[in-house]
Amino acid sequence: MKLYLIRHGETDWNQVHRFQGREDIPLNADGINQAKLTGNVLRHTGIEAVYTSPLQRALRTAQEIAVQAGLRAEDVYPMKELIERDLGPYSGQMVKDKQEYFTVAAGAGVSGMEPFDNVLVRMQQALVLMERAGFAAVAAVSHGAAINVLLAGLSGHEVGTGKTKLHNGGISVIKGTAAEGFRLVRTNVRPEEF
Repeated sequence: MKLYLIRHGETDWNQVHRFQGREDIPLNADGINQAKLTGNVLRHTGIEAVYTSPLQRALRTAQEIAVQAGLRAEDVYPMKELIERDLGPYSGQMVKDKQEYFTVAAGAGVSGMEPFDNVLVRMQQALVLMERAGFAAVAAVSHGAAINVLLAGLSGHEVGTGKTKLHNGGISVIKGTAAEGFRLVRTNVRPEEF
């Protein structure tokens, strides 16, 4: 399977650098345009489906990608495993006030925050579930913290949590199978540079 893993388009909270966590914040106008651009870029990649976190910023991004890539509405599949990391008390806080989040531990031990290992397990489960669907190429829309945990897991922490600031609309490419393993091919490419 070839997976184009995409961070959702921009929201007003992204613009002011506020942690979103599982708050259900909508895309802003720039975010909608980013989603459309990403869909146009992916139009000729052969994607057969778009999986998405159920949060509206991701779902709207996935819907725009599907339309631009020539897919149907029924080719968009919400998947709970792709939801954002529960950031607990960080959710809604300004990033500048919570810089300790970006340490290597990434909030380890913070009461109410979803542990890194739990996020990694469910994001890996999402890879397996997408592969089992039998498509050769798919797109998936998720969130900055959740994607970064997966990127860290796939790269042995060379990229991802604590190291990579994901662009809204940024595309990472993953190839492989559950049996042979998944590998990271490209990381965090802006759609206009893809």
